[in-house]
Amino acid sequence: MEKLRREIKELGESGAHLHAIVDYLVNEKKIMGSKANHIFMLDMQDYIAALNRLAPSTTEITVEPHEVKQINYLLTRQYELIKLIQRDIERNIAAKNIDLEQYNEKQLKRLKTINQLLLQDNLVFQAMLDSTKIGSNIRVGQKKNWLQRLFRK
Repeated sequence: MEKLRREIKELGESGAHLHAIVDYLVNEKKIMGSKANHIFMLDMQDYIAALNRLAPSTTEITVEPHEVKQINYLLTRQYELIKLIQRDIERNIAAKNIDLEQYNEKQLKRLKTINQLLLQDNLVFQAMLDSTKIGSNIRVGQKKNWLQRLFRK
């Protein structure tokens, strides 16, 4: 039973980290300009909300731009944790340690399925991120006009 609690806690922390990344990305105008990316972010928010029902977390996490690439790692780790939780719940139910009503098996299956779909969509999203710079459009100095650029002054 203690192992199950640790796995649920780790899943909650992973969900909090994913939530922080999604919140960061939602505020990036370059990313949210694409309809496909907007839908992907909405799907991620729905997944995180469902994940919070299973494994709530109160952890506050701040995200930096380079951490955006961790979406794939987090989704993969969450899939593994959901499988472990599902297996441990089945073992505890068989041993009559917990009540079936406490954990919804259908919810776990849905989370696994949604997780896999998000992993597939994430491949396209990450490819788009590689082609787009996030948060790095800082200009120092004045913009040169076309004559200055032509004569490199």
